[in-house]
Amino acid sequence: MSLSIPAFHVSDISKVDGFGDVFIASRKDAVASGVFSVRLSVHFDPALDPYPAGTLSIKADLSDGARGAFSATSVELINSYGKHNPTVCLTGRCNGDASGAGKGLRYWVLIADNQPGSDVKAGDVVGFAIHDNTGARVAYGTGPLKSGAFTVMPK
Repeated sequence: MSLSIPAFHVSDISKVDGFGDVFIASRKDAVASGVFSVRLSVHFDPALDPYPAGTLSIKADLSDGARGAFSATSVELINSYGKHNPTVCLTGRCNGDASGAGKGLRYWVLIADNQPGSDVKAGDVVGFAIHDNTGARVAYGTGPLKSGAFTVMPK
């Protein structure tokens, strides 16, 4: 029997809000539209919040992965950084309605707000990965927004 000490995760002051759709042409086929959508509102301020909190949902309709909806059941880590293109990373647990998605799902999301303070948000980029409790990849995707907008507010 081996001992494994998990990494200590510390969130920092962060806030991210928004929604967006990403189209990936190479992930479109006869049954998948090649689009994934992310909608979220997540925040953490250690002076006010005991833990990161908020909502996150991902809808994936991409080839080479499970197609369906995934909803966060926890936000275990949120970190953000950057001034000119604020970027946020989140991770936690989620549930999914995709067939064959497995159990014990975990998500990872990265969002880059490439045009902070601007009404034009076409340059934002979002990526996600979902894995099951065995470490098998369930769904993934990364690309620029086709529609929508994200606002990332780092510390």
